[in-house]
Amino acid sequence: MPRWNESEFVKHAQGLAEQHLVSKKSLNELSEKFAQENKLNPEEIRTLVRLANVATFQELFKKKDGGDKMIEFDTGDPEAVIRNMVSSASEPPQTANINNDKLANEIPDMMREKRLGKKFDSAPEAEKVAEYTDKPAREDIVVMNLRKLATEFNLAKISAGAKWEEKLGSLARVFKRAPGYGPKFGEFEKHAWAELGTDASPEMAFLYEELRVKHSKPDLEKVAFLQERLVVDETPELKLLKEAHAERQTYEKMTGALAWVDKNMPALGR
Repeated sequence: MPRWNESEFVKHAQGLAEQHLVSKKSLNELSEKFAQENKLNPEEIRTLVRLANVATFQELFKKKDGGDKMIEFDTGDPEAVIRNMVSSASEPPQTANINNDKLANEIPDMMREKRLGKKFDSAPEAEKVAEYTDKPAREDIVVMNLRKLATEFNLAKISAGAKWEEKLGSLARVFKRAPGYGPKFGEFEKHAWAELGTDASPEMAFLYEELRVKHSKPDLEKVAFLQERLVVDETPELKLLKEAHAERQTYEKMTGALAWVDKNMPALGR
């Protein structure tokens, strides 16, 4: 039975993740040192390392800028940590020199006790050696935390997708007004390409479809020219477009995050 409950495992894993990000040492190295200091068994090591992976992902995710969509880092490998610890533990210990050991005279003489008539009911109990076994890992804790992450990411993804459509729908309604009662779409279009470049393609495609505007793929040279020469006016319409663009970036980031969780979900959680 593990010595720590779920919250304690999560706390220690969070500590390893923070050490990893500050010191740049590998999660394997930090996990092995921690496991040796706390005499963890394989089951506990597997739980700790997997939770450290989750915690590291969370920390990196919080620091990502809006344009980044994927989280990449060297994940800890619990089996490698266990193998390395077993290898280190299997090195032959140094043999004590009984002839020179100052405690040699204090070692009990078993035969002397027998000669004096004392009966030993059983041989002295051999020292118990820590043994690494292939017990099932506490995957239930790992799975639970990954599922929590997946739920949060999925909710954020759904919310971002809905807001993206909502903001672009509002923007389209602005340009559907009768001529002379709203901004000109042509002017807005130039400012949109100048402000966001080709990153605005999905948003502009939505608007072209809603407004039934003929369009083709943006001319890269024309977009580059607009970005270099046009002074962009921060209009309410452009602000709404940028907000929609940010929601799409969040949507894509959540999609990547869910893919990471799925990839790292132990078989128990599938």
